[in-house]
Amino acid sequence: MPDVGNRKRVPDEPQRRPIFFPLPIWACSRVLSRTPAGVQWGRPLANRVGNVSARLGDQAPTLWEAFDTWLRQATSVISDSADALNAINVFPVPDADTGSNLKLTLTGISQAVNNLEQASLDSAVQAAILSAHGNSGAIVAEMFVSVCRTLEYDWQTLQAMPRGALIATLLGSAAVAARHCVARPVAGTILTVADEAASAAKRAALSHPADALAVVRAAQLRAHESLAGTPQQLAVLGSAGVVDAGGQAYVLLIDVLAEVLGGPPAQPLTTGGPLRAGMQHEEPRMTSEYEVMYTLRGARPSDLDALRDQLSELGHSVVIVGDQAIAQVHVHLGDAGAAVETALPLGKLSQIRIAALPQRSRVGRRSVLAVVAGPGLAQAVASLGGIPVLAAADDVAIDKLQTAADRTSSGDLVILPNGMGNLRKADSVAAQLRRNGRQVGIIPTVAQVQGLAAMAVHEPSADFESAVVAMSNAADNARHGEISVADKSRMTKAGPCQPGDVLGAVQGDVVVIGASVADVAWQVVERLLTAGGELLTLIRGLDADDNLLPDLAARARGMSQVLDIEILDGGQPGYPLLVGVE
Repeated sequence: MPDVGNRKRVPDEPQRRPIFFPLPIWACSRVLSRTPAGVQWGRPLANRVGNVSARLGDQAPTLWEAFDTWLRQATSVISDSADALNAINVFPVPDADTGSNLKLTLTGISQAVNNLEQASLDSAVQAAILSAHGNSGAIVAEMFVSVCRTLEYDWQTLQAMPRGALIATLLGSAAVAARHCVARPVAGTILTVADEAASAAKRAALSHPADALAVVRAAQLRAHESLAGTPQQLAVLGSAGVVDAGGQAYVLLIDVLAEVLGGPPAQPLTTGGPLRAGMQHEEPRMTSEYEVMYTLRGARPSDLDALRDQLSELGHSVVIVGDQAIAQVHVHLGDAGAAVETALPLGKLSQIRIAALPQRSRVGRRSVLAVVAGPGLAQAVASLGGIPVLAAADDVAIDKLQTAADRTSSGDLVILPNGMGNLRKADSVAAQLRRNGRQVGIIPTVAQVQGLAAMAVHEPSADFESAVVAMSNAADNARHGEISVADKSRMTKAGPCQPGDVLGAVQGDVVVIGASVADVAWQVVERLLTAGGELLTLIRGLDADDNLLPDLAARARGMSQVLDIEILDGGQPGYPLLVGVE
């Protein structure tokens, strides 16, 4: 059995690719809410805004009218969608309140600000922070705050921008702010949808800088596509057969933005039938977790960052919105008192809210299937409690994967594809099992080291949702590289290669071409370690020299004396070395 050392460890904060732009006005209010009592809607949309697409960014009054109209209309659409959003809410906990929380958040902003304009931005920011409810509500509130602050501090620059570029800038701002406020971002959520919509807006603004509607329509299309992909990114959603509720809310908000700029009317979300069995309202039950929210005034920015880290050690779903003047804190954890006590020395606390979360699904027998590329990797997976499925040349046959899945018990199942080509096959197997009533999650691992990272944090005693989220985070946090030898001439991102050249890849892209396995391997290891990390995993392939891994380990220790290094004899063909950094 290979030594898997101290792999049972809490994953670090996920490393993610840079976000392109800040989100737009509509995105900032991405809070779901129903038309609040007392909100005055004013004249019909067409008369109120006029030809916004043609004038947005050129005339300040038109911009503020558009922003205000978007807020009122978004509140109405989200309010009408609240029940349907609640029905698909399974992450971070299946408490069926995403729609209700977004409704409360947007309603609070709408009622506090009668007319959204430059002079009322401070009031709007404070209303957003104080009105934030729940995980999604806090994230959307932070989006709204970021747009308001961007308009306030960069107004002269924004006025000079073409209207399409202005929208792209605001969308990017909101996406960046949303990701920053979440302690441990998770792929397949509102953060992913916002990131990808903002990136699409940025690209569209390059070719249509003066056309606001064209930019928003590009972001809208990408947001819908990204939302459809969330069940493949987050196993909890795939198992439940739903898209992410927060991501769905974001899509509705961008639909409203498109309407305000002259696009088709935004349509509220409706339930397609009776609520899923898991989402039916139940009698209150004993719970081991609580949702804690409170307002914190006077905490320095460094204290808020430290609080975010401390609360992440105590619980999960940590979101902190706001700044030193006033911040709203959100966390799910087992010890509600600890969440409050941690913040007491940092400033003045008020509006403390503690709510028992519904009990998560009962823990049953769960199996984890991992596709592996060599016998040593199979032993490593088995030693961590998983069921290895040996693949030929990194590509598993779908019948083999189906057979392995059928041989597991009737309990929950988690699949680690460990290769880009295996993802679709895993989806097909999972779909068949779900039709037979099994709960199946797919962690979208594309490298062997990601699969090991996910296995290392799997806790059989945890409920299904918690287990797949922890495994997804660990896999996403594992940066990976590989060494191979070219068997034909081709073009790579590092340039052309010839048969016999040694190729070094990082995150799936060839970045180094050389003649020596040792030299190329070190360049890959060095690149991965330069970005930081606490654990280096080196997996020896069939064709690796006996001295390759010990030499690499010695050089890596020279870069960091506190680095943990794990060496495995994977036995995989085709790749002399696989590398992972966590």
